[in-house]
Amino acid sequence: MKTLYDLAKLNSKSNKLIEALIPSGEESPLKKLASLVVRGNGLDDEGAMKEIYGKRNYAAFFRLKSRLKDILIHSTILQNTNFEVDDNRLNESFNELRYAIAIRILHEKKANYLSVELAEKSIVKCIKHHLTENVIVLARLLVRHYATREYNKYKLKKYLEIQQRYLRIQENELKAENYFLDLQRTQLESLADANDSVKSKAARYVQELESITDVQTLNFYINKFKVKAAYYEYQKEFGALLELSESVLVDFAKHKWKSNTFTLSVNLRKAWALIQAGRNAEAASMGLKELHKFPVGTLSWYFLAHYILKAYLYNRDYRKAVVLIKDMVETPKFAKISENYRELFLTTLGYLHLVVESNIFEDLRDLKNQLPEFKLYKFLNTSPVFSKDKRGINVSILLMHISFLLIRKDYNGIIDKVDSLNQYSYRYLRKDDSFRSNCIIKMVIQMTRADFNPIRTERYTADLLKQLNQVHLAGSGENIENEILPYEVLWKIMIGSLKD
Repeated sequence: MKTLYDLAKLNSKSNKLIEALIPSGEESPLKKLASLVVRGNGLDDEGAMKEIYGKRNYAAFFRLKSRLKDILIHSTILQNTNFEVDDNRLNESFNELRYAIAIRILHEKKANYLSVELAEKSIVKCIKHHLTENVIVLARLLVRHYATREYNKYKLKKYLEIQQRYLRIQENELKAENYFLDLQRTQLESLADANDSVKSKAARYVQELESITDVQTLNFYINKFKVKAAYYEYQKEFGALLELSESVLVDFAKHKWKSNTFTLSVNLRKAWALIQAGRNAEAASMGLKELHKFPVGTLSWYFLAHYILKAYLYNRDYRKAVVLIKDMVETPKFAKISENYRELFLTTLGYLHLVVESNIFEDLRDLKNQLPEFKLYKFLNTSPVFSKDKRGINVSILLMHISFLLIRKDYNGIIDKVDSLNQYSYRYLRKDDSFRSNCIIKMVIQMTRADFNPIRTERYTADLLKQLNQVHLAGSGENIENEILPYEVLWKIMIGSLKD
């Protein structure tokens, strides 16, 4: 039923079209099912069967759902509705795709001359809007027509050249896209810094894509930028990434068919670079300006909200952070986003609870009732995704757990966790790119050696705290996804819990 409800939502403005495709009889099971789905009352298969048949009838109900699904898919293709996001490129792509389907149908129904006339008009638009796949489909139809049914050597040559040119363009577009997806897969599998092998691969990708000078389509341009941006991220060249992002935004704003989706991709990388450079207020301001362009709860909205939230936390704007994470977590679509991102946001929620519950921010106590609920042990028992490879936000989760145990005076529980923390540091944190994480871990270990005595703990950790304060997060190049709350703030919470 979920598929039918989703399709009905896509067709919410096309009810008359759906009605025209369904039998008109009031007792028609298909009409009854369509009515249930359009109303969106949330019935499952069992409930829908009883509503329609008055009993269970799996075989008939399965056939009924298949018929309605086909009708809703046809309606989706036929409707003249733009995307939810105001994105010229996506909307034009959708319209031309529908047109290409109509041309193919006309051609298969032997309306050859009409389909060719429409194809010749459509291919011009597709070339103009850089819709490579459509160009190839239409060029193939036109080549076949002018080579057989209506031989015309001039048009045949013209469309053969277009076909060959766009086959090469498609090859390079796919290359750029697959290079980006390969680098993105590496980032999704682990939040750890890229190793030398990944950096070398990214450098090769950039060099190869930069050498391709005869492909100027938007799809190629977009993915080439993404690959280059990933390379700068790996190399921790924040200034170069900022310069690249700003340059691309200026160039792209001049294009008639600019895409909000791509602009978001650029701004995400720009926000990351701004945060790494310590320009948190600027990152939050830019993010808020862009956030309203995307429907609440979409993946694009979550990506951008995440960086705004991070900027708030690094700038210690905790009240703004509480308002934003409440919107993020309480949005109905939160449960539908992928587990790795949901884990990241829930970990951040846990840290905000930690800030509010600690004794060092007494002026924030009133935020306790505004925060979404966070059950620590329920969260810890959900087998976090990123921490499976032991190189993601595992250190953040362990430090958060220890901080809550400190507030609750469960020192034995902390001693049990410190061994895991120490092993994690030894195995997975390299000193050259995880100095701050190693620092805070050593401070926690010294705290246990001081038997949780606040005076001895401050004495044992004085040198480490000095080193931590000297290596600022901004500009350090350490992975900002790991350090959800600045370690200086986290340590104040820990020491404050010992003194309480």
